[in-house]
Amino acid sequence: MGRCVFFNLPGASGHINPTVGVVEELIARGEEVIYYAGEDSRAKFTKLGVKFRTYDDWFQYTHTASTATNILDFALVEIDMTLKCIEPLLERTRQDNPDYVIYDSCCVWGKYIGEALHKPTIASITTLVSSPWVMLSDARLSAHIVGVLIRGIPMITWARRKGIELMAKIGVKFQGILYHIFDFFACVGELNIVFNTREFQPFANRLKGNFHYVGASIPEGRDLGNLDFDRFHDKPLVYVSMGTVHNHNVAFYRTVMQALANEPVGVIMSIGRNIDIQALGAIPENFTVENFVPQLEVLKRTDVFITHGGMNSLNEALYFGVPVIVVPQQIEQAFNMRRLKKIGVAQPMPKELTPQSIRQTVYSVLGNDRYKQNAKTYSATLRQGGGHKAAAQLILDFVRAHTHGQDWRQAS
Repeated sequence: MGRCVFFNLPGASGHINPTVGVVEELIARGEEVIYYAGEDSRAKFTKLGVKFRTYDDWFQYTHTASTATNILDFALVEIDMTLKCIEPLLERTRQDNPDYVIYDSCCVWGKYIGEALHKPTIASITTLVSSPWVMLSDARLSAHIVGVLIRGIPMITWARRKGIELMAKIGVKFQGILYHIFDFFACVGELNIVFNTREFQPFANRLKGNFHYVGASIPEGRDLGNLDFDRFHDKPLVYVSMGTVHNHNVAFYRTVMQALANEPVGVIMSIGRNIDIQALGAIPENFTVENFVPQLEVLKRTDVFITHGGMNSLNEALYFGVPVIVVPQQIEQAFNMRRLKKIGVAQPMPKELTPQSIRQTVYSVLGNDRYKQNAKTYSATLRQGGGHKAAAQLILDFVRAHTHGQDWRQAS
């Protein structure tokens, strides 16, 4: 039996949910898992037999819309979290004496703790793999990143000094500021588990490192609930969710209700835990509105999904062959939408959100079989990667080969 320490980002369910099945599979195969995230994730992991911990001794972090939207702001927050936690976490992890370290690609401290302890490092990548090549794939994303880098020049100088100091303290080699700028977001490990497809990743063949695309991680029984789906059995089902971060816009939900009230469709709308359902006013008869729904169970029955465009939500929908209508709230989600539009499974919502524009967009997707067929084809691609079971097998093969000094790719 091996032991791993898994570092994830507190409160970021799009980064956490894909790992639930992986952790469950590792434990089923006899591994011991110590998992770091936010308090809101404790229950879902402790029931699996995980030794769960938070970062509360070193920092308090809330994954908010403002932080998630601005790359520069998030970089500053991530640097601050790393400076506050990495030294005490390094000592605590040294005492835990894991056989390997897994970390989310936003948890830069996980990578360098693993390197400082000379442990095998595995990156869990639930979004796009960050690399300079991404900039060549999308002009709007490239312009945004260049602007961020220009605005961040003063921070880069400061971060270089801090990085040199920190890495000297923990015994990790500083490899130059250009390397660490991109590594700060990509956080490439010795093994990289990407919860996506090669088709989605721009210039996938140009990436340096061991990247394995396992598709969507969809364990059975992750999301269970008691919604009444029977009331929609004779109607197309529209599912609406803006995720766990960008879900505070009451006006948006009211506009959706105006658009689809009394239309020949059923609508399930998840509005998040921060909005009182009564604030929406009268709920149309063909709507079910909840603060939380079992998303995987809903998506199994959905015909079109209106979403903010977070990568995890998109992959979960497309895993079940559900076309998506995207209302992006940040640059990454807009990129996701454009990428999936090229594949033929996504339609952007018009920028002017009116009841008419929402209604027309929904019917344009429902009435075009091409979307459904393309989503079905892409579903097969997402499933071919093997999901959480393949990820767990890759991890165990890698660690076993690493332990015996072998080339782990020959052992897997």
